[in-house]
Amino acid sequence: MVKDVELYTGEEIYRPFWEKDSALLEVELGCSWHKCAFCDFSRDQFHIFSLQEIEEKVKLLVPYGRGRTRLFLLGENPFVMNTQKLLSILEYVHLYLPWIEEVSMYARFDDILRKSGQELQVLRKHGICHLHIGLESGNEEVLLKMNKGVTVQQGNEACCMLQRAGITYSFTAIPGLGGAELSDAHARDTAAFINATNPARVWLMGLKVWENTPLYEMCEKGEFHPLSLEARLQEVIKIVENLESFEGIFADTTVMDKYTIMGSFPKDKEQVLKLLRQCATLN
Repeated sequence: MVKDVELYTGEEIYRPFWEKDSALLEVELGCSWHKCAFCDFSRDQFHIFSLQEIEEKVKLLVPYGRGRTRLFLLGENPFVMNTQKLLSILEYVHLYLPWIEEVSMYARFDDILRKSGQELQVLRKHGICHLHIGLESGNEEVLLKMNKGVTVQQGNEACCMLQRAGITYSFTAIPGLGGAELSDAHARDTAAFINATNPARVWLMGLKVWENTPLYEMCEKGEFHPLSLEARLQEVIKIVENLESFEGIFADTTVMDKYTIMGSFPKDKEQVLKLLRQCATLN
């Protein structure tokens, strides 16, 4: 018996807004990579809870999880855990929350590549149906500059593996991440990557430069020039204009820093563009 286990650590819970109706199970804290130049979470200590602790958390979740058929595993990239540990967690879920039908979580591309195709298929069979992945940019130079730790080629390979296993995936991308210097290339290549991999959902989130991050220091030294809100909005428009074969749900939360624009592509693409361009005229 593990003593003093809490359902959640800390006061804030981070999950994609797509998962607003999911039950939430905490299995990890921090990020295994811990080095992205733009990320404020990189200061958080990385920790994976023991199986004993996770079992206790599952038990605590029971009264809150009733009526929900989807479970989201909390943590910045729980998919870094090896296949056997993930399967053990799924066993607890099926034992104590038998009504759960689908399981999702955050992942990095390299977390996926460390698993075999067979492992991915087994995980899918046991309930893991969707991964939320921080693409951030489809441009190699931007990824390198931001120390993302993965390449465009690795991203493509990981998506192919997920497709073969029947696991769907969503991307987040960050307008403005290339700064003024790489804005055009960032927009063009991010759209190209989305077209090539066709995720289920895309969420564009505007760049925020956090203090005490490598990106903040780059700005202070004049090595990175952040985009104005207007320029960032134009970058979003360029990304959307170039989404030619994406068939999924699109959301942007960068517009004027307060609106969310959402639509199903390709059906709603022109309407989304119209709204974005209208917002651009207000700046």
